[in-house]
Amino acid sequence: MAKRNANTTQLTLFPETLYEYHILLSPSDAIKEEVDSLKQQLHEQIGISEKDRTSIAHITLLKIEAFESTNMRDLVKKALAGETKFTIKVNGYDYFSHGDSRTLYLKLENPEKVDHIAVAIKNPAKKRAPIPKYRQTSIIDKPERKQKLSMTPHITIARNINQDDFNRIDFTAFEYENEWVCDRVIIRRRLANTDKLFSPAGEIKLG
Repeated sequence: MAKRNANTTQLTLFPETLYEYHILLSPSDAIKEEVDSLKQQLHEQIGISEKDRTSIAHITLLKIEAFESTNMRDLVKKALAGETKFTIKVNGYDYFSHGDSRTLYLKLENPEKVDHIAVAIKNPAKKRAPIPKYRQTSIIDKPERKQKLSMTPHITIARNINQDDFNRIDFTAFEYENEWVCDRVIIRRRLANTDKLFSPAGEIKLG
């Protein structure tokens, strides 16, 4: 007599939990505090949302949904094998336009390495060669063609600022410059399709 496949029944009775993963880079504590101060200054000028005021400064690399059985930490670790720590330099502000609203953010002076890390995670099969720390050049070298970025790495200050409010901002404080050594990638997760807070789900140290 043939045996029943118990595993099939279990899969039907106990569907997997779907999570939203947020993979990011985290600035130093000092920069986080200074970004909080910038947000407060902007709030005093035009008023910004509670979500923007309380969001901790970070650079998003990827947001993706995956089932609980997915070992996201191992996948990211494998994708970043051979990558080394590097310095991220913040240099002033810029904004994204979305129709009649704006997103104000701090821009990076050197976004290439951050983009490189993001590409490695998003598509490991097309991982680019690691960016060298140092390279000797000579006067006969041809100028290097700038690599087109897949994203605009940034630190968000506030989203959905209407045009009238945006025109009232004194941007002096946002001519902000600082830097930190990025030595790890952070993974957070929350239940998919919810507004729950993200919780820690691992980190990958860079060599």
